[in-house]
Amino acid sequence: MKILSNTSLKPYHTFGIDVSANTIIEAYSASDFKQIWQDYASVPKLIVGEGSNLLFCEDFAGVVVLNRIKGIEVEETASHWHLHVAGGENWHELVRWTVEHGMAGLENLALIPGLVGSAPIQNIGAYGVEVNERCDYVDVLMLETGKVVRMEAGECEFGYRDSIFKRELKEKAIIVAVGLNLPKVWVPVTGYGALADLNALSELTAKDVFEKVCEIRQEKLPDPALVGNAGSFSKTRS
Repeated sequence: MKILSNTSLKPYHTFGIDVSANTIIEAYSASDFKQIWQDYASVPKLIVGEGSNLLFCEDFAGVVVLNRIKGIEVEETASHWHLHVAGGENWHELVRWTVEHGMAGLENLALIPGLVGSAPIQNIGAYGVEVNERCDYVDVLMLETGKVVRMEAGECEFGYRDSIFKRELKEKAIIVAVGLNLPKVWVPVTGYGALADLNALSELTAKDVFEKVCEIRQEKLPDPALVGNAGSFSKTRS
């Protein structure tokens, strides 16, 4: 782990408001998270990925923990690519990486801000695809026991922008890795809005979908590096 000397939170959330935390710590492993929760047991703690779901209006009187667990592992079977992705990896860069390496299936989820560890919490989705459709398992550090356990996708209680991590396991578990299954037989999802234009292409590829999703999102949303924002967020119930 690394305790940072600069406690300004401005670089760590997409609204870029210049507030501070008492302490900011980078965690590079599940063991780091465990140690931090032991060392700062009586202090308020907040895990931050890329801060796209946060709006700090005042200083945070506690410890902000930055998820910096990295790594991507791939196992290949006859039918699937099985990815084991650390929670601190950038989500969009993961999507880009899979497309560049010929592993289709995540392209509709391009340019969603945040880290891989945040994706199951919200069950992120866009343009007809949700992460639970690609999720195999979630590895979590249980704060009460200090043990890392693997939760199969069916145990995560995924719903529309919802999961067990927003409810029963909120503030009780930290996502350290996510397992993703990408089928080798690719079925493009292009029925949503402007993506339907791609159906006119004679040889549609995952890269085509990826680039179109990026184009649409960049047209709709300002660059958070220029204008503070949290991307697109909404939730409705039928």
